[in-house]
Amino acid sequence: MRRRISLPMKLFLICFAFVLSCIILISQLSYRYVQKEIRTNDIYFSNQILDKVDQYLTVNFSSFQTILFSIETSVKANINRPEVIKKQLRELYELNSNYVNNIYLIRDDLSIIGGSTPTRIFDEPLADRMPMFAAASTNRLTTIVSEPYLSKYSGWTVTMVRYLNGSPDPMAIAVDLDLKAIEETLFKINKQEHMNLALITASGQIIAGFSEHTGPLDVQDHTFSIGKTSAQQILDTTGTSLQLHRKEGVPVSILKKPTEKFNWFIISINDESRMEAALARLETYYIWLLAGGLLLSLFISFFIAKYIRNPLHALKLKMKKVEQGDLTTSISINRNDEFGDLSRAFDRMLQQIVELIRGSELHNEQERKLEIQVLQSQINPHFLYNTLGSISNVIHLGQLEKVDVVIGSLISLLEYGIAEASEKVSLRQELHNVSDYIAIQNIRYNRYFKLVENIEEGLMDFPVFRMLLQPMVENSIFHGYNGGGIEGSITIHAYRADTNVVIEVIDQGEGIPADTIKHILNSEWSDLEVKRKRIGLNNIHGRIRLHYGEQFGLNIISIPKEITRVRAVFPAGLFKGDA
Repeated sequence: MRRRISLPMKLFLICFAFVLSCIILISQLSYRYVQKEIRTNDIYFSNQILDKVDQYLTVNFSSFQTILFSIETSVKANINRPEVIKKQLRELYELNSNYVNNIYLIRDDLSIIGGSTPTRIFDEPLADRMPMFAAASTNRLTTIVSEPYLSKYSGWTVTMVRYLNGSPDPMAIAVDLDLKAIEETLFKINKQEHMNLALITASGQIIAGFSEHTGPLDVQDHTFSIGKTSAQQILDTTGTSLQLHRKEGVPVSILKKPTEKFNWFIISINDESRMEAALARLETYYIWLLAGGLLLSLFISFFIAKYIRNPLHALKLKMKKVEQGDLTTSISINRNDEFGDLSRAFDRMLQQIVELIRGSELHNEQERKLEIQVLQSQINPHFLYNTLGSISNVIHLGQLEKVDVVIGSLISLLEYGIAEASEKVSLRQELHNVSDYIAIQNIRYNRYFKLVENIEEGLMDFPVFRMLLQPMVENSIFHGYNGGGIEGSITIHAYRADTNVVIEVIDQGEGIPADTIKHILNSEWSDLEVKRKRIGLNNIHGRIRLHYGEQFGLNIISIPKEITRVRAVFPAGLFKGDA
């Protein structure tokens, strides 16, 4: 059968679909507009980054110029004091070691006075210094910047050299730049801005960059190419931007900018990864926007459908509680319409049902109390019968000196037994009562029944019925030890088992036959004498089940000639209040 959709649900779905569709449409139009703006501003943003890099290089150039002028001034002031010059070169190098690889003086024989540790030791002439020294000698008022090269002591570097004017001997001042420091700066920009930056010379050699993020490049021997276009061809192209294709045909955008101080170019190669990252962040924003729109749609739809949904839901909830047995539910619908009339009529009908059920329960409770009173009244006559029998046996055996002991124990037992039977007592009180009972039975049968108490910690105060244990102990003497014909120990064991508390009376006597166990707790025996002897166990079993339910009560486990356990099971919740 096809399931019917309620009117509030239909109204809710229509409102939800309409509002959510509007939000999705607006979000998609906004996303495409922003995407277009990002693409339009991407070149502008890249140019801004190139300008920042150029400013960074300009600041570095000024710093290196300052170092050269500082050395020139210091050397002129200490021209005849070479040790002072060496010391100042070392100190100046150590002060700027984060930016330069070496600071040194080049003599006309191409030997040096170095500031770094290796060049303070190894100052031999090197042929790769000749072009720089010659250029500085030719242009004595200009700072010369070399092409990048592999220095023996400074690695891959660029040297800034200036002729030392006023020196009696031909000499030049040189600073080897730390290109790794410049490259690390470029790598940080690459990572943060999703760009691919590098510094290259006018001849197309890579000074720094590209090595950690090659992207669409083919890097080889300090130069590079994109597809079939070499670095030199890129530099020779007019304009600051151009579009090329990689070998696989993917387009890339290239921006180039000459530096202000160095004869270098800053190259930016964009394969749209940065823009894609920006769009990815934008997509995350729009996902949250759509999620918010979804919630807004739910809220608006819920609000629109609320007027009809709420009274229907309240009535349904009230009927559900009644179906589950809760007849005291008081959910009210304060409305002056058909829903209010229906709710008030339902309440009147429910009140009439509750009154009928309450009358029926009162009648059943009275019957239950009468049954419990009958069971309780069976305890005292049965107990008194057995105790008087004990005194009769003592007198019959001529053990008159034990009569006082029996009577003292009998008085304690009577005081304990004639109290209100429905009153709960602690397990400790029951054990004390059983101790008096065992004392009487030892005299009655002229035997020694040893009482062993094995009580789990914390259960001595567990509440039980008055006269719970005595019928169970009597069962052990009657069945296990042949009515006192043999003697043995009787163990009372109390312990927790999951959500229950178990109290056992255990003996190692003759045991109970299996066919007898099946009927020992059944109240419908015809043999009155046998019924009299077992009335205590049947009584305890019935009282437990009446108070706590059919899942509780007594059960008997017996292995003939070995062991018999009479087990009483109670709910552990008795510690928190009687059921």
